[in-house]
Amino acid sequence: MYLNLEVITIIIRPFTYDSDAHIVSGRKSTITIENLSPQLSDEERIEQRRCIEEGLFEIFIKYTDQQESNGYLGAAAV
Repeated sequence: MYLNLEVITIIIRPFTYDSDAHIVSGRKSTITIENLSPQLSDEERIEQRRCIEEGLFEIFIKYTDQQESNGYLGAAAV
């Protein structure tokens, strides 16, 4: 009897980030705000965008289905 095994390989590479820093003056002090954005290849950026879009679509469908099942018509009922 042979076992049917599946092997998944995950390659982890260190991320590098682009830094965008701003200094904001307040009443009593100044605050440095730093925005870090990962440096991604074009393929990684496309994959990241696709995953975000799929997640948002699933949320949209979830709430659309709830509104239809509750008979809620929103602004159209006004």
